Amino acid sequence: MAPKKVSLWKILLVLTIIMTVLARVHWFMFGVVTRSFPDGSEQDYATTILIIYFLGWLSIPAGFLVSRNEKNKFKWLTWIGYVWLGFFTINFLFSVIEFIISKFINHGYSDWVLVASVLISAWALYKGLKFPDLITHEMNGPPEIQNFKLAQISDLHIGMLHLNETWLEKVVLKINEQKPDIIAITGDLAEGHFHEISKKLLPLKNLKSTCGVFYITGNHEYIHPGEWEICLKNLGITPLHNENQIIEFNSQKILIAGIPDKMAPRFRPELVSKPDLALTSEIKTIYKILLAHQPASVFDIKKQHCDLMVAGHTHGGQIFPFHLAVRLQQPMVSGFKKFGQTLVFNHQGTGFWGPPMRWFSRSEIVILKIKSLI
Repeated sequence: MAPKKVSLWKILLVLTIIMTVLARVHWFMFGVVTRSFPDGSEQDYATTILIIYFLGWLSIPAGFLVSRNEKNKFKWLTWIGYVWLGFFTINFLFSVIEFIISKFINHGYSDWVLVASVLISAWALYKGLKFPDLITHEMNGPPEIQNFKLAQISDLHIGMLHLNETWLEKVVLKINEQKPDIIAITGDLAEGHFHEISKKLLPLKNLKSTCGVFYITGNHEYIHPGEWEICLKNLGITPLHNENQIIEFNSQKILIAGIPDKMAPRFRPELVSKPDLALTSEIKTIYKILLAHQPASVFDIKKQHCDLMVAGHTHGGQIFPFHLAVRLQQPMVSGFKKFGQTLVFNHQGTGFWGPPMRWFSRSEIVILKIKSLI
């Protein structure tokens, strides 16, 4: 089923509202930063800052709109728009802090906001552009399947800025070096037009594991419609939509289940996430693993038993203070958390979305290894 088309007038209305709000916030930040500037020569600096903020404000929609073009001949503008969006987030946080401080303490150093924002943004840009960290976690599990290794990558967003085929080849190489038993790709694999981005996924055919490579869709596969599941099948990867496969490790049976993203029905009504159906099997297994895009999917497990659920979606908050916004929608931001009998691991994302920046989060390739921890 094709996604519903949105009228041009609705798009223009939404864009106008967003730009108006962004303009007001930019003006607020400019006012805070320049509040302590004295009259005279330093007003030249204020004018320069105003021009920079104005151009930054324009770059956000400009960068986003050109990124929607399949060929995108103005990728430099996309870079500027997304980097400014990250700076905007950090600058707004410090502006609010300074605004609150100024209500209680009268001081003349509000320009610290700009200095701190630039320094933190530079650090966040370095963290965002840095190759994903390899992180290994050991979990308690049945002694019969000791040393079982699951490699998880999530939220790669191939097609965003420098997240291309060359970058993906390095990710595949790093995973293969770990010699995992299974590999899980937990959604938001691609970012862009299917016919353009699907070509960049070819390195995934080189993923190697002893028991299989599995994939579930995230919300962005539906935002950018295409035959993603068929594409992955052609690369030797098994998509799981409300279904499971039984694998064997040390002569023990392990169930690997997968569900479509909770947001899928907004785009394809027939794709309702059904974790209980996915976890159902007449074959007795020693361990059950569910692949889900959102950690909130754990609440949809009503009847079936699940030992481990691995998810993504949150990017670990990516840029603080978005961590706080994530908690309004999801039960966790990153790491491990137990919900009843189910242990949930939430991946911080291998790639990123929007700003190529991270602050209080990291890009990661994760190895989950079962151990008997006493």
